[in-house]
Amino acid sequence: MFTARDRVGAAAVITASTIVALAGCGSGAPASEATPVELTGASAETNDYVNELYRSAIDSGKTDIVVYGPAPSTDAALFTAFTETFPELSIVPQDAPDSQTFTKLQVEAESGSRIADLYTGGSSSVVQLVRDEPDICTVPDIRTAGDELISYDETALLYYRYTAFTFVYNTDLVSEEEAPKSWEDLLDPKWKGQLLIGDPTVTGGVRHVLTQLLVPETADTWGEEYLEQLAAQDLNIAESEPTVPADIASGRFPVGVGVYSGFYAAQKAKDAPIAAVFPFDNGGTYFGSSGLCTVTDSPNADAALVFLNWLFSEDGQAALQDDPNSYAHLLEYTGDLPLPSSFEHIPDGEDPAVNAEYAPVLDRIFG
Repeated sequence: MFTARDRVGAAAVITASTIVALAGCGSGAPASEATPVELTGASAETNDYVNELYRSAIDSGKTDIVVYGPAPSTDAALFTAFTETFPELSIVPQDAPDSQTFTKLQVEAESGSRIADLYTGGSSSVVQLVRDEPDICTVPDIRTAGDELISYDETALLYYRYTAFTFVYNTDLVSEEEAPKSWEDLLDPKWKGQLLIGDPTVTGGVRHVLTQLLVPETADTWGEEYLEQLAAQDLNIAESEPTVPADIASGRFPVGVGVYSGFYAAQKAKDAPIAAVFPFDNGGTYFGSSGLCTVTDSPNADAALVFLNWLFSEDGQAALQDDPNSYAHLLEYTGDLPLPSSFEHIPDGEDPAVNAEYAPVLDRIFG
């Protein structure tokens, strides 16, 4: 089991997972024909509850679980494991930057026409959504995790996985020895005009990462002076964060900065000439936990509850753990990567109030 320090930052670079087609309606079999499922470690009562939800979703025909977020499609392997267990259900990921996703969720809430069932993203973004938009998220009935479930705001936000943000580089253009290993390495004159980064002035992963270079714990090491020097490197701002590793893989730029491990994995799975730096030198690695929000009055609520109960069951956590470079939330890590508690890293940056405090600094420097 993770220590509290590990939970703050347990993450890894996901090196490869094949993105598969996830969307598509279930076969719509009558509930009487659906094979009952037994979740490992769950009580008979809990399994009855999950199977009742499963039958209800099938009977209603509401079997497609719509997941919003900046990168739900990168969880293809996880979703496939779920649909292998519950074959009458489907996951429909819809990727969009946090700013666009929040707007969509707000419009759907105001109109009463909900489309999304779940929102997933970095926990700092989910906390922001829960705090700022009280009508969007609700508390789900999850009976598989018990007291081990770690949540925020009476479980309106659910932590389920941990991720890393890395530097990536094109291996045809940059050798492993040349690749920047620390934030300080990015200031080398040879990288001027050569670095690609997501937009630090909009809500997203990169904004949270850079914010954590400004907080009191890190200001003496990096701080505003460092970020001004980084901006002076003539950074190239990507169209969106997911396109950063794609542009690196294509050779448009040699190095990408602050790349979410899931976006990197999607390119690595294509055998693209791309590699990641993990962990950084000088304690600069950023870890963030992934969170889930259950949308209030979602159209496929029963199916979504089946997924959530599976995700926090032993089976769902084992599916997360099956990726040798990923840390499951409730299981002891058995892979080859070091636990975050074994090396220094910057704060997790989950508190939106802290991010908001330093946002004007980022806007001034990078705007």
